[in-house]
Amino acid sequence: MAAVLRSSDRAFSLDLPGEWVAGEADSAAVVLQAENDHAEITVRALPAPLAETQQKTRLRATQAKLKKKGVAAKKIYSIATASGLRFSFIEFVSEGRRYQSGYFNLGGRTYSLLAADLSAKEFKAIPASLGPLAAEEPAAPAAQAAAAPAGEPVPPAVSQLSAPPEAADGALAAPPAETPPGEGTAPEVPAELPALPERNMGSSLMLVLIALGLSAAALGYRAVAKKDQETVETPPVPGSLFPLHIEKRYLSFNTVFDIKDAAGQEYKAVSPRVPTLMLGTGLVLYFLLKATVQGMLFAGVDLETVPMAVLQPISSLLSLSNLLIMVGAVLFVFFRKKMKLYDASGKLLLDVCQKRFSFGSLYFMIRDAAGVEGARLKRVGFVLIRRRWQLLDLEGNVLLDIQEDSAGRAIARKFFGHLWGLLRTNYVVSAGGAEVGAIKREWSVWNRYNLDIAPLTKVNPELALAAALFVDIADPDRWHPWHG
Repeated sequence: MAAVLRSSDRAFSLDLPGEWVAGEADSAAVVLQAENDHAEITVRALPAPLAETQQKTRLRATQAKLKKKGVAAKKIYSIATASGLRFSFIEFVSEGRRYQSGYFNLGGRTYSLLAADLSAKEFKAIPASLGPLAAEEPAAPAAQAAAAPAGEPVPPAVSQLSAPPEAADGALAAPPAETPPGEGTAPEVPAELPALPERNMGSSLMLVLIALGLSAAALGYRAVAKKDQETVETPPVPGSLFPLHIEKRYLSFNTVFDIKDAAGQEYKAVSPRVPTLMLGTGLVLYFLLKATVQGMLFAGVDLETVPMAVLQPISSLLSLSNLLIMVGAVLFVFFRKKMKLYDASGKLLLDVCQKRFSFGSLYFMIRDAAGVEGARLKRVGFVLIRRRWQLLDLEGNVLLDIQEDSAGRAIARKFFGHLWGLLRTNYVVSAGGAEVGAIKREWSVWNRYNLDIAPLTKVNPELALAAALFVDIADPDRWHPWHG
């Protein structure tokens, strides 16, 4: 069973499957209004014809309006109907209802079509049957009833909706799955659409506010409690290099640490960080560009009207950011951590590099300036909470055991980052099962700490220093949540 729906201005007809009845038009611009038990369709005549470029201008503005309301409209398509007319349409969902609508020109006039909750079969019938109304077709259902033989059913009722055209908004619609995509434009939302739901920003906004609140509270606590939390300096032991003061240098291409021992001698440690720089630069660039484009769309800027002199650099930078992210991610996985320790004159003292890859514990070689391996550094694997490192001799004996001192701080840091240094890692240094020293952070936003080991410990101070530095390089405290 099918219903032939004719427009009240006798310009076109639609042949849709199922039983359809004429609906009540809510505007004089409506030339066709019909509904069945689950769907409805409305066609309006615009007061003046719109050229294709004019339609695109109105329809692009509608896409921006929909986006502000939190409604995602799919790509707009333009297809040829069975009669040769062009029908541009898009699809969107609002308040659980699926809408399709679009524009078509016929007889020197422009019409907007809005359909709600059509089945796939019903929607396919629109481009298959939309066409101009033939002059010889009967004008009213009464003529069909009179022509029908006695006792035979009368064909389904034809909608004859009388209403002169007047100003009306446009429409949006979407293609059935089997319809090949084509070029199209976004239509304007008709006035009778239900109110579009406001974008639900509650949960996202709440998370942002919580993060900002925690950060502000941590910074405020640091300012208030500064005097009580200042690190008490350990007096140096005559003849000992400890305590060693270590401070990370910021805004440098490589990771650089400046070190000063108890006697005033200075050292410098350098570790390359090419993968981190590439990955970080790519991510920052990508999100900045995406935020710029989304901000332009949110403000209603039509990207097709933006000069290519502006869009081309954005596109090129976006491609560059993707390349940096991809290359940085690959290098981050395969790049071996390394570090070099120099004295004040720039002479190489020790060279630390990763020995081999492992899915469990990681091993690093510590070599002197001549390239002779003197010790090894082991990152103990499969540790869920407190980080643990070991300084080993060449036979595998443990010289120093370096373990994080607080499980609570370690768990909190996984969710909140180091919170302006409040959750930075401190380590307990042990030898032979007894505590012999510590790696203690200073009360500072910056990465500053002291390495102190008892003078009777039979460990080369340079090896202990290399171990402490490399622990901070391979297991850094991050400002954002991190698994390490």
